[in-house]
Amino acid sequence: MTLKTTKLYKWIGIIVILVAGLIHLYDAPGEFQDAPYMGILFFAFFLGSIVSAVGIYRGELLWGWALGGLLSIGAIIGYLISRTVGMPISGMEDWGPPLADFSIFLELIFFTPFIVSNPAYVKKVG
Repeated sequence: MTLKTTKLYKWIGIIVILVAGLIHLYDAPGEFQDAPYMGILFFAFFLGSIVSAVGIYRGELLWGWALGGLLSIGAIIGYLISRTVGMPISGMEDWGPPLADFSIFLELIFFTPFIVSNPAYVKKVG
């Protein structure tokens, strides 16, 4: 299913998901040392962000916006779990660092163009 969205929302979505993906790629080696599965998940987020960005560019709802939304909500949930109850092997981490907080901020921002571009929202408002 393709989706028509304004260029502004499209590019905000692309830039935000790619920058969040690059942050995960940057953090992947450190996470891999602490818990190999976490490093793999961080690298998978990076790959997924590329697929999502291409999908958003092509106007694909499912593997563009929905994949980006799934990646973002998964990262937010993982961040909260790792800071509250802890993850297997790596345990509980401290809040921060600033780069992780910035990534969470980007993942939250991703939902604005995602929601506004959602066909159900467009039909309700339009």
